[in-house]
Amino acid sequence: MTDLKSNSRSLILEWVGEHCDDIINLTRSLVRFPSENKPPHGNEKECQMFVAEFLRDIGCQVDVFTPSEVEGLTDHPAYWPKHEYTDRPNVVGVLTNQAGEERSPGGKRSLLFTGHVDVVPVVGEGRYGWWDGTIEDGRLYGRGSNDMKGGIAAYLMAARCVRELGLELEGDLILETVVDEEFGGANGTLACRLRGYNADAAINPEPNNMLISSAHRGGQQFRLFVTTEEAIGMGFGATGLPDPVTGLGHILVALEEYNKDRNARPKPKGFEDDVFPIMPFVMRAGELLPWGTGESIPDTAWFEFWIEIPPGVTEEGLKSELESVVERATASTPTLRRMSTRWEERTRFLPGSTMSEDNPIFKLLAKNLESVTGRPSSHEPAPFACDGFMFNLHSPTPVVIFGPRGGNAHAPDEWVDVEDLITLTKTYALTIADWLT
Repeated sequence: MTDLKSNSRSLILEWVGEHCDDIINLTRSLVRFPSENKPPHGNEKECQMFVAEFLRDIGCQVDVFTPSEVEGLTDHPAYWPKHEYTDRPNVVGVLTNQAGEERSPGGKRSLLFTGHVDVVPVVGEGRYGWWDGTIEDGRLYGRGSNDMKGGIAAYLMAARCVRELGLELEGDLILETVVDEEFGGANGTLACRLRGYNADAAINPEPNNMLISSAHRGGQQFRLFVTTEEAIGMGFGATGLPDPVTGLGHILVALEEYNKDRNARPKPKGFEDDVFPIMPFVMRAGELLPWGTGESIPDTAWFEFWIEIPPGVTEEGLKSELESVVERATASTPTLRRMSTRWEERTRFLPGSTMSEDNPIFKLLAKNLESVTGRPSSHEPAPFACDGFMFNLHSPTPVVIFGPRGGNAHAPDEWVDVEDLITLTKTYALTIADWLT
């Protein structure tokens, strides 16, 4: 190989410019794999085998393994025990120092890119096909295009760029794609950390609208049941019955007031102006029967909701606060005192997390993005929960989030901005060159 450090920046930008179609086509290829996550199972294998072959083609040492193969996974405090991993492999490729030279003490050692290939299942219909990868007006459509196969394509192509230009790496470039991130999975990400794939810094292209994010939100999804035994079989004309539907209404009002109060509290740095919602998704009670036959109040009403949190909120703290809301509502509402409540966790607890903005990878990404676009970079926390906490809280590897713009993630007609994929590839490749050569 030849040392191209002196003019590698111009060569990288030229190479990416000549391979824009390859970046787009790789994204489309990834989108065309229906790698749906349907807990407790998933269908990521075919997509992962495609990624593994790509990594082999660019000269990586490739490791293919299921999370369940990793020693210590199920005993780890961050493990979520409700998912199954047969035929759901993680894939990791490593580009190493080809000369086999010893790394210099204190030198730049390693950089890791991480992304998940699983996507939420398709529901409903849109204008574009779920798996077609249609391009129109600068947007590439398809399930997973934005979250997050477009970002994966960008860092895979950045690695190919560095490889084909022959840049001599002084350390390891680690490229991983994991399974089971959606629905609060993250066991795939944890498995890679426990298998030893850690680095001096990591980059995660979750679609945060081209922000460079040193922090991200957390959250959890719950289902809350309100139940009574007294209403079963009671027909028309009965009075004074404990009604779970009305009881649930009282709890919803109490949760709304609680959310106003908690959003008025001081928030961590970077999140000062953020609003953290409680989002109800589903409500159910009783059964819709032909008119005149539904003569009993339902014994149970429930609703499912997602609550978002800033970094620093603990699982115990969140659950304690939510339970206190229901307890206070029950104490002040006679009809609720005749009912019972039950909580069900629908996802794992996903803590928010943060890395230091003084970390050199943060500053390096900002510098390279600005050199590619000619505009100042924007730095804000990522406005979502993700698996970044597995890096910041459960590994020695800090992670920065930097991914494309797009829309309709988890919905019909999901799309990613095509130009952003090109910009990301350039920025990633420049960052690899600066960090590892």
